[in-house]
Amino acid sequence: MVETIQNKLRDMELVTQHLVQPDDLNYHNNLFGGKMLSWIDEGMAMYVMNKIRYTNIVTMSMDNVVFRSPARAGDIIQIYGKIVKYGKSSITSRTLAITNHPQTGKMSAVIESDITYVCLGENGKPTAYFRNFTPPT
Repeated sequence: MVETIQNKLRDMELVTQHLVQPDDLNYHNNLFGGKMLSWIDEGMAMYVMNKIRYTNIVTMSMDNVVFRSPARAGDIIQIYGKIVKYGKSSITSRTLAITNHPQTGKMSAVIESDITYVCLGENGKPTAYFRNFTPPT
């Protein structure tokens, strides 16, 4: 059974939204993948910073990046996320970006990914931030 977008979004939070502009398009008039990844990385980093109340984080990896469908000029991109795992110095989030067409109610998955961020200390090295961290409920 294929999981619906609504089911995938059930335990996720809206992180950010973007309107696809002509300057965001590639040669084939689809949203440039690098632009989408940039929006996701920036939005999810801010989401994580707010959740853990710590800002000195860096992106360690973007895993399982799957492009599902193209987005085009005029599409509203909504990026949803949730925290899925804590390590000693790392935190992993899951993200789902969709197109949402308010007039029709049609939603399409654009990209899914898991992103791991690492907390850095004042020395610029990973720090065990989560050793004494209590996740928000």
